[in-house]
Amino acid sequence: MPYRRSHPRTAALRSGRSAVSTPRLLPGGRWTGPAPAGPGPVPRWAVPAAATALLTQVVPVVGGLLWIALLAGTGCDEGCDPTVRGPLNMVALGYRLGHTVTPAALALCWLLAVRRSWAKARWIAAGLAYVPPAMIVLGVLLLFVPGP
Repeated sequence: MPYRRSHPRTAALRSGRSAVSTPRLLPGGRWTGPAPAGPGPVPRWAVPAAATALLTQVVPVVGGLLWIALLAGTGCDEGCDPTVRGPLNMVALGYRLGHTVTPAALALCWLLAVRRSWAKARWIAAGLAYVPPAMIVLGVLLLFVPGP
């Protein structure tokens, strides 16, 4: 009789052990089994790390835009044109909020990395960290819009 190599499943069934492992229930109520196809979930630290790394690149640019706003507002007193005063007020508010909101939102984003279920809150906190720099950028861009 010629030597035939048997299929792994049939060989496993003949030996009495199962070739395919069946899922089992773990004490926490989760099922074990084969891993799902495709990429896994995003690591919990990815959003805070990306927000922090991007913010370190945004802050120097916003600092340069603050100098532009400072130069635009040097000759502006109480009798200043409202088309200039409005954007300068937005820049000033963004500057004041930038000292509190941005660090607090980044700290919250890192603290929310404790649990995987808080992924949406991490995204919101990371986005909230960019509100004051966005206010400064928008205020400086509004300085260059011609008035009516």
